[in-house]
Amino acid sequence: MSTAIIVFVVAAFATFFNNALHWYTQVTTYPLLSWVGQAEFVSFHKEYERRLPFSIYVPYTLLMFSTLLLIFLRPVEIELGWVFVLLVLNASIMIVSLVFAVPIHTRLDRQGYSDKAGIRELIRYNRVRLIISSTSSIVMLYLMVGLLMS
Repeated sequence: MSTAIIVFVVAAFATFFNNALHWYTQVTTYPLLSWVGQAEFVSFHKEYERRLPFSIYVPYTLLMFSTLLLIFLRPVEIELGWVFVLLVLNASIMIVSLVFAVPIHTRLDRQGYSDKAGIRELIRYNRVRLIISSTSSIVMLYLMVGLLMS
């Protein structure tokens, strides 16, 4: 198996895994935040944030790194333009996170309790990330089918 195929497989896995994380966040994690009692919220939220590096940041870093590697090491059947489409989509997830989600999490920590409006905002902005990551998964699926059929 060539290095280009290995990089592509890693990028595909990371793409689909990232998409699954956004689905899980949308339907489980963020909605459950509103069920945490006010007295327990700060400690619960801090524990949630403590676990983010392994569960979110490492997989996202693998996604970005493997997608960047595809610029240089990709199967010849995959056009460079598609790699840039994936890069833009995947980078925009980080932009949405930093610009919208992180300030909401910071505000929730500072105020010391979860408010329904804050949770709804998190769900709304994660919906944007979910749409982006789903689009990235569709592009990756298209590239996989094209690669398998060539």
